[in-house]
Amino acid sequence: MMTTQDNSTDKPETDNPSEEPDDASPADLKVSMGAQTLRIQWQDGLTSEFSLPQLRRVCPCATCRTEREKKHDNPLQILKTDPSSWRVTNAQLVGHYAIQFVWSDGHNAGIYDFRMLRKLSKESSGSA
Repeated sequence: MMTTQDNSTDKPETDNPSEEPDDASPADLKVSMGAQTLRIQWQDGLTSEFSLPQLRRVCPCATCRTEREKKHDNPLQILKTDPSSWRVTNAQLVGHYAIQFVWSDGHNAGIYDFRMLRKLSKESSGSA
């Protein structure tokens, strides 16, 4: 589990050494609890940095997706809590394919697949 600032996790070796790493394979991950950022060094050399509150706004869990859809259908919907107050309190790898965060409001259902994070990185840099 990543619990302190700027922890690194090494991506374990693949079971099949002849497999080529795809562009969604992290070589290194760092979660900064103080800065509330996730920094990923990808196998292909690209580095991505995400604001953790930004990632919460795109949480992939079913509950958050449903809430976003409701907001899209009704832009006047009142939010239950102030999103700017959410902070990551813990993070852990999910297998070899994702990272999961525990938020200060107790939310922990979102599993952020590395392919999703790589896609977000490409979208934010304008190189889709």
